Amino acid sequence: MSISCAVLLGCDDAREPAPVAAAPGGMPLHHMTAAEYNSTVAHLLGTSLRPADGFPASGAKGFDANSSALASLPQVLFQGYYDAARKLAADAFSSEAQRAKILVCDPAQAADAGCARDIIERFGLRAFRRPLEAAEVERYVAQYAHARAALEMPPVEAVQHVVRTLLTSPHFLLRIELGPDSARAPGALNGFEVASRLSYLLWSSLPDEALFDAAGRDELATEDELLRQVDRMLADPKSAAFFQNFFGQWLGTRTLPSHTVDATLFPLWNQELKGAMIDQANAFFAEVTTGERTWAELLTAPHPDSPLIAPLLANDPEGVRRGFLTLPAFLTLSSHADRTSPTSRAKTILAQLFCVPMAPPANMDIPELGAAGGDSVPIDNVRKKLEKHRESQDCASCHDLLDPIGLSLENFDAIGAYRAEYPNGDPIDATGVYDGAAFKDVTGLVPALQEAARTGTCPTEQLFAYALRRSPTREDRPEIAEITARWGAGTVAALVKQVVTSEAFRLRRAKGRAQ
Repeated sequence: MSISCAVLLGCDDAREPAPVAAAPGGMPLHHMTAAEYNSTVAHLLGTSLRPADGFPASGAKGFDANSSALASLPQVLFQGYYDAARKLAADAFSSEAQRAKILVCDPAQAADAGCARDIIERFGLRAFRRPLEAAEVERYVAQYAHARAALEMPPVEAVQHVVRTLLTSPHFLLRIELGPDSARAPGALNGFEVASRLSYLLWSSLPDEALFDAAGRDELATEDELLRQVDRMLADPKSAAFFQNFFGQWLGTRTLPSHTVDATLFPLWNQELKGAMIDQANAFFAEVTTGERTWAELLTAPHPDSPLIAPLLANDPEGVRRGFLTLPAFLTLSSHADRTSPTSRAKTILAQLFCVPMAPPANMDIPELGAAGGDSVPIDNVRKKLEKHRESQDCASCHDLLDPIGLSLENFDAIGAYRAEYPNGDPIDATGVYDGAAFKDVTGLVPALQEAARTGTCPTEQLFAYALRRSPTREDRPEIAEITARWGAGTVAALVKQVVTSEAFRLRRAKGRAQ
């Protein structure tokens, strides 16, 4: 089977983005995302505060590969960091249980700054995701001493003062890979850098004690240890961040909270249903990742049960609701507020699941679907409107590819409920022909899409980009092809293991790049 819209769209180089401004083949200087910030402070401090929810939104694209955003951080974000650090430090010292995560000894009982030094070294290791350098330790110990003497702070309050400062450091806010190479291999990331890559890939947060210990012993330089850690980390509840952030950004489900639906047309719609759709999608991704299902089974795997979603499924025929394409979250996100959008659904499937470039030709004016046929009649029967749309030669080339895919899902309305007819009473026609084969509805289209899923490189490209926080370049293509071949379209967990044991993930620069 062949899936290609690139030639039709005149954009056959669209999959080759310009390289990011970063060390050749390495990971860009990465500015923690809001999700990463909230998770990191939660695991570092034991806080339930979520300060990053109030930070200004980043305009970064491509799995938040926001190295380019660092040159123009708004002043309000800097102020947000300082305000957050003050509130977080105060919260971290507000109870004995939380203070115990930081105070490895009692500074009030110490005759000198030795206890403060121990606290700074221990907390600094976790905050910076690496051991502090000697000069850094001395600087923060001096700050503690200044807080005690000049600011007349009690010992515990002086430690809190230092913690607040550490939380505003670039070494906390940024993921910086400038440490010495691993002793085991020239050019290899050291253990703490690998630990950080692993933890932010699978947990969107800092390493835990086991990862720090393995990093300190340089055990993460071995492939066996990396594979063991992936199994352990995916089994940890913190891996929920991987399903929410990786799949959520790749397949769009993370944007569902901001999606709007006309509740007068779809009375089942409410905030509870929206939340249930998000939870079900994340549970679906978790089951596909941690089980034995192969990648192609993303399109056929059963959905997790959800009592809140059950009313939406009341009219489902037997066997129609399986796989990602019939998840209510996907069907809702790929629709407009008042109606379905077969074009949007097809573009999402092709562009997201199969990495087919979908940019229209330059300077082309694409009319709104409602204007097709020269009228503004309400769009009750989307198929008929699309037939009018295809009368334009400019539109027909891509719609001939998109429409069979999108229309195969027309039995599902704008919030994913099954229907047999349009609002005007016209019967739904979900039939089509794709790659030369006729199908009755989406259940007949899925086998062809599954075949493409078994041979494509899109999942590897997406996970590669997420792990390294940058878009793949031409120079990465051979390694992506090798990873894909070794993976063999197996499980998602197996793909994670192939990516984290690849040279691109373990080396400071890609093999063959200038040093």
